[in-house]
Amino acid sequence: MADSKLWEEFQSGHTAAFESIFHAHWDKLMLYTCSIIADDALAKDVLQNFFIELWEKRTTLPLPRETGAFLVFLLKLRILNALRSEDIRSRHEHNFAALLHEHTTNTVDQLQVKEIYAQLHQYTNLLPPRIRQVFYLSRFEHKTIPEIAGIVGASEQTVRNQLNTANKRLKLQLKSSFLSFFL
Repeated sequence: MADSKLWEEFQSGHTAAFESIFHAHWDKLMLYTCSIIADDALAKDVLQNFFIELWEKRTTLPLPRETGAFLVFLLKLRILNALRSEDIRSRHEHNFAALLHEHTTNTVDQLQVKEIYAQLHQYTNLLPPRIRQVFYLSRFEHKTIPEIAGIVGASEQTVRNQLNTANKRLKLQLKSSFLSFFL
């Protein structure tokens, strides 16, 4: 079955199509995840959660030109979020950004990344100024919570609360967009 037909069936909720995608790409995606996350158990958790979220957001995802490349692209962003949530971002984010840049040499990938960032910036600009500033420092300048607290003159808990608020608001705005997959 052609990738596009399989993807359309997956988006329509056919579990057999999802299982086919899962089995066809699991090994490659697991190797990729393990190449970035040294902890095999964490890598497996990240990939399992990736597939769960892929199923949950299937109706908002675009039809990819090549399923494998599209899954790797989405997984890269999911891994970055996992590294952040594990609070090891500061050690790994620079390496991951270099890896992302290295693997985003394909024109289609570059256009997808630019489109995603343009839409995210558009929605970010709708946030209240202080929350927007905290979100921007965290997600675009990759500052830690203590660094952000020092810059904006707020407590670390206030910064966490503002990041939570930003994420919730952006997820609501992006609910119908596949970009909510990345928050």
